[in-house]
Amino acid sequence: MPKGILNKGATMKKFLILINVICLMFSNVITAKAEMINNSTINYSNPIDKKDEKSIITAEKPQVNSKAAIVMEASTGAILYSKNIHGSFYPASITKILTTLLALENSSLSETVDFSKKAIFDVDLDSSRIGIDVGEQLTMEQCLYGIMLESANEVSYAVAEHISGDVETFTDLMNKKAKELGAYDSHFANPHGLPDPNHYTTAYDMALISRAAINNPTFREITRSKTYTIPPTNIQEKARPLSNHHKFINGVIPFEGAIGGKTGYTSKAKYTLVTFAERNGMTLISVIMNCDSIQNEYADTANILNYGFNNYSIYNISEMENPMNTESISLFTNNSPIFSTTKSALKLSPESNIVLPNGASFTDAIKEIKFKPVTNLVEGENTIGTISYTYNGAFAGSANIIFNNVAMDTLLDSTILPLQAVDPDTGVNANKDDKSTISGKSIIIGILVGTCVLGIGLYIIFVEIPFRKRRQAYHQKRNRRKRSSDTSYLDF
Repeated sequence: MPKGILNKGATMKKFLILINVICLMFSNVITAKAEMINNSTINYSNPIDKKDEKSIITAEKPQVNSKAAIVMEASTGAILYSKNIHGSFYPASITKILTTLLALENSSLSETVDFSKKAIFDVDLDSSRIGIDVGEQLTMEQCLYGIMLESANEVSYAVAEHISGDVETFTDLMNKKAKELGAYDSHFANPHGLPDPNHYTTAYDMALISRAAINNPTFREITRSKTYTIPPTNIQEKARPLSNHHKFINGVIPFEGAIGGKTGYTSKAKYTLVTFAERNGMTLISVIMNCDSIQNEYADTANILNYGFNNYSIYNISEMENPMNTESISLFTNNSPIFSTTKSALKLSPESNIVLPNGASFTDAIKEIKFKPVTNLVEGENTIGTISYTYNGAFAGSANIIFNNVAMDTLLDSTILPLQAVDPDTGVNANKDDKSTISGKSIIIGILVGTCVLGIGLYIIFVEIPFRKRRQAYHQKRNRRKRSSDTSYLDF
């Protein structure tokens, strides 16, 4: 067979599959938009992009003494509790969460940190310290435990110098990172949180920063540690034992599921507290700001975290959108391997979740699908859009829509048939004589035939018919001109 014919056949094959994909994409976009209109619900594609963030209101909210407080689910960014979350306050030492995150992202744990005179003496000598001397050396790992467990201010200063050369440049890095995370109402002037008029943040911004931190495995390991020991150094002959100051972590105040956090206090900031807790597969972040006492900040934290755990549940989006799930109005379909759960060119990010009030159904959430233009497809997985969910007008979760061009190539080179169940013991097709398999094949053939008919019909309507009309009009015009100039006429 001539090469040109083969190329033409391959092109037609790809064209048909592409048409199928586009039709299915558009059908889901239309369905999602119809849902939104019918339910008259405001949609937010991402909580970071909006200024009027809402919590998913469900049961009666707990009373909170602190001036500002928030509970955010770590994997989604969904807000479960909120109080004055955009009010501006001094953060005190919860600043060190951002300092630690930047150190983890811009250095290795084995690097040696040298302590300068500025690190020792430019920090208030009466503030929180672990007694490091000028010229002393610690590893970055030792430094970060000193920062997170003992809130060591001189160590925070030294880490900033190590990362950026000086504190001023490091604070530029802090503010850049904050903006990248969506913390637009914050400004940081130092790495430790001691009072400064230009050093402020909000409960919402600190939740965003803390969310990025707790999703870092090394940070998670550090913040959940009750104790740590710094061995003898080049100057200090004795080991330095460190203890976590967070009362949920050190056991002074028991709290089920607590996995870390950071304390803070200055006379201007009052008491601030960030806490991480896990229960039933859900990780929650609480932020307390401007609280009048230690007792109240821990009581407020326990109340709002328990409120979140007791009234909300988390669901994996890719599992809920699985076509085998009866609750799903699925983005995918069992009728085509292009969208199948095991072999697909399109899929949802598997780690993405949605948070809903207890008693709510997955189908109660309103979804909005947005595709983005992709000019350069890389080999393998490419994010081509997002599917976002809201509940009662509040953001509940989102997932990336991923296109795998390698998987698409595989599909193009294979027979377009539904996946068949195989007996694990015999390796034989379990559906060999199953009428449902035949039915599935018929559906696939029907879809492809319908798509072809649709494509041909559209071509005829929008291309072929207009062309023929133009050609006919041209010939008629030309004939009229010829008759007007011809002296010979036919006699009928």
